Amino acid sequence: MRTFKIEPLDTQAMETCRFRIDNLTKPIYSLAMLETIAERFAGILRNPKPNHLRQGVLVVAADHLVDGPQNDQHGSESYAAIKRFNEGTTATQGAAFKLNADVNVVNVGLEQDTSLLEHIDTKVVRKGSHFFGVEPVISREELDRAIDLGFTYADKLHDDGLQVVAIGNIGERAFLDTLVTTATITGCAYDDILVHTECGPTVEQRAAHIHSFVDRFNIAVDDWSALSESERRDAVLHLLHVAGGLDIAFLTGFILGAVGHRMAVVFDNAVTGAAVLAAVTIEPLVKDYIFPSAAYEEPIHKEQCRFLGIKPCLYYNLQIDEALGSTMGLSIIDASMHMLNDMKTFVEAEVKAAEDGVGKGRQKDKE
Repeated sequence: MRTFKIEPLDTQAMETCRFRIDNLTKPIYSLAMLETIAERFAGILRNPKPNHLRQGVLVVAADHLVDGPQNDQHGSESYAAIKRFNEGTTATQGAAFKLNADVNVVNVGLEQDTSLLEHIDTKVVRKGSHFFGVEPVISREELDRAIDLGFTYADKLHDDGLQVVAIGNIGERAFLDTLVTTATITGCAYDDILVHTECGPTVEQRAAHIHSFVDRFNIAVDDWSALSESERRDAVLHLLHVAGGLDIAFLTGFILGAVGHRMAVVFDNAVTGAAVLAAVTIEPLVKDYIFPSAAYEEPIHKEQCRFLGIKPCLYYNLQIDEALGSTMGLSIIDASMHMLNDMKTFVEAEVKAAEDGVGKGRQKDKE
């Protein structure tokens, strides 16, 4: 893995930003999440009054379990999805256009060929990952290539001037890989994040079946906090090698690289959440640069958010992935910037500040 350096947030910029937020003409703390987001961006960008953020969207495409028993589509659904991106007809692109955010789509592992799609960046490591019931999902060499591609894209988008990137994915059959990756990092049982169905095997039987596939690879970690930095990194890389997949590996490298450039990252679903978990486990400071967006009823996603200690902002019951949820999350960040820069302080508006209550002593109407 490429070496990288991630720095803490700039606390002085955050305190200066917080003082301005507290003195905006509103009840103190009344805009809750918008205030927290603005304050964190001050720390990320080392600017007490960030504004006009350069936003972008990155969608990575990869199929999973191509040699597994569930593969009856052979990548046709994910190919149709990426073809829509090539034609510019997706909801994600429509939402991004309204935010003046460019959409980048890279294929690192779809089963079907995309080389003739002119607006898709085809960087295929392999045509889909393996079923871990047979062998590790990707080789260590393929893992290294996928992660390095993620770092390369972080460099590219940083060079393009982006400051915040919404991430998403396209691909089939990612469920098992995200489940195993999430459970291994958070320590929850498979039973806790499998959904009960009216027919077929029970949750307990399905959990035992998954254990029979992966336990022989020795991916379990009893206590992540007891590991050294290098041991954590090696354990995460081993996990991604066995049960991560090309998209999760790519996004893990991208997140680490982006945060190393002091770029913020917005994630949405369980696949992008699995990459966030991997990156945060490798380097805990990553968490300060990560923002959730849409909420999903999916138990894996809920477990990821619980473990990270974060709450998504948007509750739209989305039934589509493809970075739509994270792109919509950019609008919340945009709103926080408008709050910080377009609202006036008590001094600027020449109105009287609070004389009592929680704003007393913190809000001022004179220089």
